Amino acid sequence: MQFKYPACLVALFTALLLWSAHTEYYACAMPAVTPHDLSSLLAQPCWSQADYQTLAEQTGLFPAALDILRERDALNTVPEIQRAYLTPAVVQCTVGIPATRSEHMVDIAGCPAALEDGDILITPCTHILGFRSGHAALVVDAQMGITLEAVVIGQVSSLQNIQRWSDYASFAVYRLRGASQQTRSAIAQTACRRLLGVPYSLTVGWYPAKRMPSEVSATQCAHLVWEAYAAFGYDLDANGGSLVTPADLANSPLLELKQVYHLPFHWQDAR
Repeated sequence: MQFKYPACLVALFTALLLWSAHTEYYACAMPAVTPHDLSSLLAQPCWSQADYQTLAEQTGLFPAALDILRERDALNTVPEIQRAYLTPAVVQCTVGIPATRSEHMVDIAGCPAALEDGDILITPCTHILGFRSGHAALVVDAQMGITLEAVVIGQVSSLQNIQRWSDYASFAVYRLRGASQQTRSAIAQTACRRLLGVPYSLTVGWYPAKRMPSEVSATQCAHLVWEAYAAFGYDLDANGGSLVTPADLANSPLLELKQVYHLPFHWQDAR
């Protein structure tokens, strides 16, 4: 038996494939700067705002991350972060579940740096038929490199190795603005107790409800991060809609930027 498909369906499917391929060019943006030797700048006992800006432009590290690296006596890692940040990207788009694709680095990996419990990782490198949905994760054990994530339809939320984020073509790291490390750690640890093993659902926010004060019965990547903070009174959804997306988290005024990798930024985002 031979199946025939209406021309309009073939045209629609073809258009979706072409649009999906078109969006892959927007997975990452290389910084338009010339590499500089940062050794003398890194050796300084303190930095001015101009110094912080230079370091951000050369490495993608913002003051919050740079200060942590100084406190940890880990500024020797900055040249490697700079190399990864400024090396021209070779990106490969891979297929996950049907119709879902994501962009990954081929020859060099990014370096998520100065991570703390409660940090939020966001990448635009996931798209479904041309719609760039992105992905988000919550750092729950920075020392061991562990995140809590709702990864994909058909699976429950789980603990993941931070190394998988190094392979994304681009990502950003955020933390809760003005909160103590104790508060952020408490949020991360409570999330592990409440949000581990929760079924994935694209409709959470419509059904079931976005906020579930007792047991959380469904989640998705951005909702998991949002729910972790909402339980402590922080609403990270920038537009306050029923659904929360990685872009809603990234635009939240409650978060400060710590690091970008192959993403455009404005220096005022660090202030």
